[in-house]
Order: sequence, then C-alpha cells, then structure tokens
Amino acid sequence: MTLDLSRVITSITEMVATVDPQHERHRFDALRELWTNLDPDDLDARLDQAGVTFLTIRQTREIRDRIPLPPVPTNYAVAATDGSMMTPDRHSPARFYLINTGKVYLRYGDDPLATLTSDPDLRFAEDDLWVNAKQRRMPINETILGLRRAVAELQAAMDLLEGEPLPAVALVDGTLILWMLESLDDEIIDTLLPEFLDVLTAFQKYRIPVAGYISSPGATDLYGAMRVAACDYPDHGRDIDCMDCWRRILNDGHAAACDILPRVTDRYIVEQVAELQPGERTATFPSESRILSRYHAPHRVRFYYVHTGREIARIEVPRWVADDPELLDQTHALIWDQAQLGRGYPVALQEAHEQAVLSMADRRLVEQTVERQLASQGIVVTRTGKDGSKRGRFV
Repeated sequence: MTLDLSRVITSITEMVATVDPQHERHRFDALRELWTNLDPDDLDARLDQAGVTFLTIRQTREIRDRIPLPPVPTNYAVAATDGSMMTPDRHSPARFYLINTGKVYLRYGDDPLATLTSDPDLRFAEDDLWVNAKQRRMPINETILGLRRAVAELQAAMDLLEGEPLPAVALVDGTLILWMLESLDDEIIDTLLPEFLDVLTAFQKYRIPVAGYISSPGATDLYGAMRVAACDYPDHGRDIDCMDCWRRILNDGHAAACDILPRVTDRYIVEQVAELQPGERTATFPSESRILSRYHAPHRVRFYYVHTGREIARIEVPRWVADDPELLDQTHALIWDQAQLGRGYPVALQEAHEQAVLSMADRRLVEQTVERQLASQGIVVTRTGKDGSKRGRFV
C-alpha cells in the first residue's frame, strides 16, 4: 500500500462535511420537475440557437418515450468481438505491435452452435509501423493502434456473420464513435478512417446490424439537454451562450441557472427519473460528437439506452440501423436476450473479452520470445534502469 490514508482522512472528513443533503435533495427534485414538465418544442428551439460547451441531443420530441421489448426470435445468431494490443517497445531493437482479437459466434434455436477463437496479429514490417499520408509520415502510436484495433474488431465480426441467414447482430465492446481521431490532424484522419467506414458499409450491404455496447455509461448527452432546458438566458432576451455565462460567473459572481440541477449522468436520468423498466429502451438520438462529421451520413452514430435488468446500457448504432425499424428492433431484442443469458451483460461479449485479453504473463512471454530470438542472432536487448525496475521489485 503506497497511500498513507491517515494523511488525508482529515481532508476527506472536511470535504464530506461541505455537502448539504437538503440542497442536494432540492437539486434532484428540480431535475424531476423539469423532466416531467418538459416542453420538447421549447427545448428544440433553445437547442437550435444554443452556444454550449458540452454534448447535448437534438430531436427531443421523443425524449421521454419508453419503447417496449420486441419479441425475441427463437432462432438467431450473434457475433461479438473484443481486442487487446501490445504497443511497440521503444527499448527493443525489434519493433512490432500485436493486436489480439477475441471472436465469438453463437447460434441459438434449432441448430445451436458456439465458436470461440482468438486471432493474434503481430506486425513488424516498416509499412505497418508507419502511417503514410499524402504529405507526411507518422509512426504508429497508441492512438493510431487503437483505431487499427477497432477496425480489426469490426472486420472480425463481419467475417463471422457474412451471409448469415438468421436474424443477427454484431456486437463490439464500447463505442462506435472514434473519439481518438480528435487528437489527430486531418491528413492522418483521411488516411485511417476509410478502413473503418468500409467495414460499416459491408454490414449495411448485408443488412446485418452492428452495435456498440457500453456498460455503465458515463455519457451526459441527455443531461446536457436538461441544462439547456433550465437555462435562464432566453428570459433575458439573449441566446444561450455558455462562454458568456462563465464570464458572468467569474466577473459578477453570477450563478448559472443550470446549477439548480444535480451533476448526474444519462444513466441516472434514464433509470431514476424516466424510470425505464427492464427490457425497455429509450428513443434513439443522434450523437453530436464533432468527429462524426467525418463519417459518411448513413454511418453517423445514433444511440439509445436499454434496461438490461441489471444495468442501464448505452447502445450505439449507425444511422442506417436506427432508420430501419426492423433492424433497430433486432438490436433491442437480441441484446436484451444476450444480457439475460449473461446475467445483465451480453454473454457473447463476456466470452469475446476472455478470448481477447492479454495477461501480463502473455505479454512477458511474447517479450521473452522476442529477446531469445534476438539473442540467437547475437543481439542482446539492454534496458534502462528505470524500465528494469518496473519489471521486478527488490524491496
């Protein structure tokens, strides 16, 4: 144990004492009242002219809708994928990266089948270790490797379900929004993104819905809309402008109107305020993430929340899935059934994770194998003292 808790326990006690339970109850009451009396037309008008610094939703007319569980087919198939990776080791003369993709195919009904495999892909060629854009060349880093892992997961799911005659869904662990692209420049994005979109196009061609499953989501898109609904700027005849509001707070001690609301996630709103019941889902909403402007229009992500019986999960699908009632119901029904089989979390994703995970022993085994092969060629790997200290403790 490296933390001396006795040194901070006094500060923790003082911090907790600053929380006013009565004030917090008023905040939660204000959120419930705002939700109950929400005017979608007024909220849409506010959102259309709001200059906000946080994600919100649009098309709020269906914000309070609760969609019942569709019938679950007896015969269906699901493919789930997950991935782990080893990034290039700057201490090693042998530069490589490894993506291990866990792949699960489950078929239910009259002809059941289960296939669980993993696909380790080790790359070391010069072209694999660099991204060659039009005007520049960039070495592989963790961000770019994360994108390549996302492509590998999606392609593996496509390979498992291509030509599938049964109702099916492809599940990936996590988001379909490539947030990592926001840290890259335009030229690199234009080089890397098409691979991801091409796989989504293949799913669309075969009418196989693909969905990203996010457990215990921390997103605040719905909550952002509630903040706009609570804003007092329209009463002052001005557009909603969060930056100006912050200036008022700093200069005039002005308290933002949205501070009447508790700081919660969408998960809390859906479960505790909207009171979504097991099996039900919300309407679908388009994500306002800026990176989605890079996606082809049919692939721009929409999301909904579903009560799996154990948790509120966020499900992300391409727009072409959300716009097709049959495919949308298919994701809803099959994800629900998978969650029941997995005690609240899709069983196919559980198994895909088990296939994909690279333990510390696995990683060390790869490193040792590389080092032995190098030694057989007369190349001895030398490491810094700091790197060596991380691999073994002596005290």
